[in-house]
Amino acid sequence: MLGIDYPIIGAPMFLVSYPKLVAAVSNAGGLGAMPALNYRTTDELRHGLQEIRSLTDKPIGINLILHKEHNPKWMEQFEICMENKVELLITSLGSPRSIIKEAKSQGVKVFCDVTTLRHAEIVAKSGADALIAVSQGAGGHAGAISPFALIPYLKEEIPEVPVVASGAISGGTQMAAAFALGADAVYVGTRLIASLEAQAYDDYKQMLVDSGPEEIIYTPKISGIPANWLKRSLDKLDPNFSPVTGLTVDAKSWKEIWSAGHGVAQIKGIRPAKEIIESMVAEYFVIKQELP
Repeated sequence: MLGIDYPIIGAPMFLVSYPKLVAAVSNAGGLGAMPALNYRTTDELRHGLQEIRSLTDKPIGINLILHKEHNPKWMEQFEICMENKVELLITSLGSPRSIIKEAKSQGVKVFCDVTTLRHAEIVAKSGADALIAVSQGAGGHAGAISPFALIPYLKEEIPEVPVVASGAISGGTQMAAAFALGADAVYVGTRLIASLEAQAYDDYKQMLVDSGPEEIIYTPKISGIPANWLKRSLDKLDPNFSPVTGLTVDAKSWKEIWSAGHGVAQIKGIRPAKEIIESMVAEYFVIKQELP
């Protein structure tokens, strides 16, 4: 893979990805990641990183929201990541220019979420090590372009920068399709919420098993940014919910508003993260052998 050592990256998921899941993914041969925003204070983040290091000696990633309004502590979080020698930083909602130079000087790679070519060109010029192509169907904040268009589009226009496919990657079939489109690695999120190690409510995990892709609602009326959500969780909070009018979200409600991507179609049960990763890889190699 072009500049990427791990073909599977566990997406950092808000209030879901914590040390046990991060370590499980990394120990299974992928690269586990979590959001810095899962911790209210920088001391808690530091302790979280120490816990991960006690569970795995493999590389890990941390997601940083580089936007003062959404995350006023991002610079402190960055410094803690540097202190703890985090191997990969995944940036969202802001320019990574201010951190890339320092990160690279310490051997840390920086991957950046992108949903359009314009955004991809900006972060590529800033020195991003890879572009995470967040396409239509990704869980949580997602783009509106099909991965069948977005991945080859980015590879053609910015061929020197690796691309990570994000959106409905739930099995080896999707991995094979992503690599055929030109992706250098895949990003797995929704599928890992339905793992034993994910710090999600049991009802949330079961809802993933029970839901189909037609029950995923794409709307900016929840967080202010277009994102994919589980319709059943929104209906529980407001039976009259509409993706046009949205709903009012207070701090306590976030734990009951559950996101997911179109990849719910392939989720049939709740399993250990190691089994999920290994089954994806095994399925991928079967498909690869069957291809002409």
